[in-house]
Amino acid sequence: MCDVVSLKEINERDGFAAGDACLRRAADRLRATAADADILARLGGDELIAVFTGPGASATANHAAATLVGGSAPPLRAAAIVQKQGETCGETIDRLYAIVRRS
Repeated sequence: MCDVVSLKEINERDGFAAGDACLRRAADRLRATAADADILARLGGDELIAVFTGPGASATANHAAATLVGGSAPPLRAAAIVQKQGETCGETIDRLYAIVRRS
């Protein structure tokens, strides 16, 4: 999961077109970094997600998160986790939100 840092402030200061451009750049970065993801999606206002499955998914997700944080504008916060056995998708996403918001 990645989060576009300061999107609300960009929207308020520069307008929604500027905020939309930041989201598109972030989505392009995620698409390039996580090209082998099973799912790429926008979760909410400023959160994007890549879902990896299968052997090596954890390592691939961690590498993608580290690459996204080190990239160019817009600045992103990112985290990668493994879904726990018995955990619902909603619970996994809630854990991701908590981790990304702390970073």
